[in-house]
Amino acid sequence: MTVLPYTEYNISLIQEFLDETKRRLSQGIQITFTAKANLELTDLALDYDIEGEDIEHAIQNLTTENYYRGIDPSGNADFNVCAFCTFVGKDKIEIYLKYGLEANGLQILLFSNHVPDYPMTQPFKN
Repeated sequence: MTVLPYTEYNISLIQEFLDETKRRLSQGIQITFTAKANLELTDLALDYDIEGEDIEHAIQNLTTENYYRGIDPSGNADFNVCAFCTFVGKDKIEIYLKYGLEANGLQILLFSNHVPDYPMTQPFKN
């Protein structure tokens, strides 16, 4: 996945992605977990008492500062995919969170939600 450099334009791209996510969630669109993301969620539930609602809450509270990498600035992808670093659950566990928005539809597809294997840089974080 590409890491977008810190520019006003790129920040606005990520903000649009987040705004579209929140709009879809407010319209009742459900997050679909891939098989991999479901397995990771099971691990989070067992290890940290984190549930799907915690992941949705984390997604709803993402900001551009949580951005890690992703999104195709050309706008030619079937899914716009971004990865974020955020904290989730009552114990504020840091997770790697990657999901996509269907470009010509309403689907929100979660690809990954797990404790990161390495430190994650956040290029838009002040």
